[in-house]
Amino acid sequence: MKKIYKSRHTYALGVCLTYKSHQNYYLLNKQLLKKFFRNQCNSEELEQVYDWFKTKEGAEYLEMKLEQDMHHYAEEENLLLFPDVPTDRMLQNIRKKRSKSINKQDDFKWIIRAAVVLLFFTILGGSYLILQHSNPVSEQTAKQVYKTISTQEDQHRLMTLSDGTQIRLNSNSSIVLPEVFSDNVREVRLKGEAWFQVAEDSSKPFIIQADKAQVRVLGTEFNVKVDTLARNVQVAVTEGKVSLNNVNRSENRAILTKDTFALYNLQNDEILIEQAPVINYLSWINGRLTFYNDPLWQVNRFLERKYNVRIRYDQQHIGKLALSLDVAAKDLESILDIIANTLNLQFSYNPDRNDVLWTKPNNPINS
Repeated sequence: MKKIYKSRHTYALGVCLTYKSHQNYYLLNKQLLKKFFRNQCNSEELEQVYDWFKTKEGAEYLEMKLEQDMHHYAEEENLLLFPDVPTDRMLQNIRKKRSKSINKQDDFKWIIRAAVVLLFFTILGGSYLILQHSNPVSEQTAKQVYKTISTQEDQHRLMTLSDGTQIRLNSNSSIVLPEVFSDNVREVRLKGEAWFQVAEDSSKPFIIQADKAQVRVLGTEFNVKVDTLARNVQVAVTEGKVSLNNVNRSENRAILTKDTFALYNLQNDEILIEQAPVINYLSWINGRLTFYNDPLWQVNRFLERKYNVRIRYDQQHIGKLALSLDVAAKDLESILDIIANTLNLQFSYNPDRNDVLWTKPNNPINS
């Protein structure tokens, strides 16, 4: 099934910065700068950004952004940054070195240093935690010390672990993880929901303990949700491959690949696997719900999991209606209204029973 969706990484800003370097004019798109600060540039793009940083305009922009971000994150409550970073002194030293530079090569050295520091302090709409800053030797010998990172209502948190893995924690969630991973495994424990972009390391698998379920990966992108109310664990894979099994029984392991969704029933240990528009399981991150010619029964299944409701229809053929939609992720009733208008349907919603019933307009709605 063909799926079309917009990622927040692909929205073009359409605004370019013009600069001059070695008597040539270049256009540096803001989207490229965003990729740079997210560490997503290829070698050619990195060269283009670094060339611009050598110019007066680029150097001033980098210094300004470094100052803004460092002061912002240093003041962030409960933020685990480098504990001994003297931000004001660092900025003063950068300016001092810059003023003493007598050629472009010297000037470029401080730019690169500033860019490296800045990459550590850049975030994607949430708090950026640096949980480890020791050298590789200490990683081999350090005693395991665990931290619990949690979020409150309407709060997300983005963290980068010692191995480079990125985790975005959804609201009302928590994750337990070591300050330094062991020599042979990277293991965390999750309650709630989180998105993972796991740094590849074939010698040290990454394991998420989610209630009775265990997700094991080597390097990929996926979302994990522990639904304590519905007693299930949901895994949506956007890139790569993961395995899913009971934490105490690995023989019933399910292998999940890109664009695959799995639901692990914690009550009977059954695993349901299906091909689905997994991008919508990241709607808590990108704020969008996107469907392209998807049958309503599949849309209903997603909405049931997202909003913890039961959705029915009075006629079976209603579930076969195809829905194409790209809207902001809102409350359930708003989404139901949009779907009803799009497909010419009516619905009744009982919030006390968490029950939704779809009907055709010419049929009376039964509550």
